[in-house]
Amino acid sequence: MQIETKIMEQVKNVLRQFGTKYIAESGTLKRSTVISDLDKYDHDLMTALLSNQLIHDEYTEIIANTEVFKLNQFINMFEYKEFWEDSFTRYANRIGLTSDNKFISDSSDVVLDFPYKDTVLKAGMDKEDVDAKVGGGR
Repeated sequence: MQIETKIMEQVKNVLRQFGTKYIAESGTLKRSTVISDLDKYDHDLMTALLSNQLIHDEYTEIIANTEVFKLNQFINMFEYKEFWEDSFTRYANRIGLTSDNKFISDSSDVVLDFPYKDTVLKAGMDKEDVDAKVGGGR
């Protein structure tokens, strides 16, 4: 059983206007292509999406007399859509660390940081494992 939200139905209707660019002949959504074009602010795609009243109402906001498209929230809908199809929660098949409600694996701002950058750490379980020349010898 596939759960389809009203907003996703509207998005698919808009994307069908582009032929097979965003929706395959089998009817599956090409999420990565849509997200890539959204990241590039593709003029035709953005115009088509914003011309749909439901999408416009849900994903735009007036800030300082300027209409702003909530692009990150819109893209999040595509990233979590694959989990909605067979579950009632977007986290059903995904476990991991998050920061600001995004999985760390989805972020390019992750750093593996080591506290001793200027030294060589040697680990050992017994005193016999410690090298006398490095330190900790008898």
